[in-house]
Amino acid sequence: MKWSTRNSTLIVLFFLVAYGSIGLENFLTELNISAILYQYSIIGLLAIGQLLVILTAGIDLSQGAVLALSSITTATVMSTLGLVPGIIGGIAMGTSMGLISGLLVSRTGMPPFLVTLGMLGVARGLAMRIANAKPVPIDLEAFNEFGQASIFGVPLSTFIWAFVCLFLYVFLTRRRLGRYIYAVGGGEENARLSGINVPNVKLIVYTISSLLTAIGGVIWTSRLGSGSPVGGVNYELESIACVVVGGGYLFGGIGTIHGTVAGVLIFGVINSILNLHWISPFWQGMIKGAFVLLAVAISQVKRSE
Repeated sequence: MKWSTRNSTLIVLFFLVAYGSIGLENFLTELNISAILYQYSIIGLLAIGQLLVILTAGIDLSQGAVLALSSITTATVMSTLGLVPGIIGGIAMGTSMGLISGLLVSRTGMPPFLVTLGMLGVARGLAMRIANAKPVPIDLEAFNEFGQASIFGVPLSTFIWAFVCLFLYVFLTRRRLGRYIYAVGGGEENARLSGINVPNVKLIVYTISSLLTAIGGVIWTSRLGSGSPVGGVNYELESIACVVVGGGYLFGGIGTIHGTVAGVLIFGVINSILNLHWISPFWQGMIKGAFVLLAVAISQVKRSE
């Protein structure tokens, strides 16, 4: 019973995959699996960053807007200065948004919800202003091909996501700072009394969240072949949902990399199943929303026992 409780996310993922494999003719095709990985490897990068923030009892609502800002910055710089400056510029711009959020949360005591909600508006507004509310095309063939590249049918972005997950798994479970992140979420005052520099821990997690979002923005831009100031809408909500469905606790201190990965894959599989059933996008939103509410309810019940 305890095993099934601990691994409930993996069990749900198994049954969803089993249903898709048995009940849907095109579910296990290379094209469909590749489509899931193409879309949700980027959501996966955002979700891993979101997990770090949620572990400290915070939230990052700016991810979708930061992705758009990173995308526009990449395309704009690349069109004038070339490939490498464009990539560096996009990642630097996106990461700076997280650095600012982290400074405001850690140094002023402002609620993370309000800080990142405000940063959402700042990042989206900057993206619209830089691009003049228009897409910015990219003519560099090598960059555009990267977004479509795959190895043995697996998108290259999936390997990047897998590397990030492995790296941060080791970071959270084998490094002192990883333990500090859990400690801050488990009890900020206790962490402070234990000698942990709580403000620095918060600054680091918000910066990493935006760094991963910016990397996702560069990959997303490469896939589109252009920068878009209106992209990434509601991506932050999907990343939060993936963390929660994967067993993360919104009040901090609880959550794992493998649980979040399973949460991402669950949403990818659900999205694929709904599309293959030709379910209306309006109903899809309702179904996924209900699924998140159910996951949160089950999580609360388990923790109250």
